[in-house]
Amino acid sequence: MRRNYEDDRASALEEEKMNPMQLLIGMVILVIVVVLFCFVVWKVTHANHTGALPGTGTENSQDSIANWGTQPSSVETSGESEEPLPSEEPSEPENPLGMEFDSVDEYVTAKEVTNLRSEPSTDQGQLTVVTQLSNGQNARRTGINAATGWSRLEYNGQVVYAVSQYLVTAEVTE
Repeated sequence: MRRNYEDDRASALEEEKMNPMQLLIGMVILVIVVVLFCFVVWKVTHANHTGALPGTGTENSQDSIANWGTQPSSVETSGESEEPLPSEEPSEPENPLGMEFDSVDEYVTAKEVTNLRSEPSTDQGQLTVVTQLSNGQNARRTGINAATGWSRLEYNGQVVYAVSQYLVTAEVTE
């Protein structure tokens, strides 16, 4: 009787062991789950900008600093275009993302070569870069948003946007 119990226990243990193919499949599934988890975490933490931290990613580091931690705006497009209603009072220049700027009137120059963009965002990468401002070249700052780190500028007859951190007030003699 004792012999049957030991034989039964030994055969049960043999049946519980995984064969190498089952072990391999289990490991592959585990790796896939871990990779998917890491991808989801990366997408959630990097959903708002290209670089995880200011100065990383493929974009110009000065631009990634301005957008770090901000929420992207959602733009809905429809087949119909709406005409703006005529206003009797002159309004502030409109910016494409609806960002509010405190009005200022001063001249600035770049601390170092700085991208001037058509919108206060780096979400489109180099597509929104209109030109660059070098140290010694002046632009008129008409608005500033301290919360987001963007300045609204007039440069060569255009309204453009730049990262405020890379600008310094300039003395202009006329």
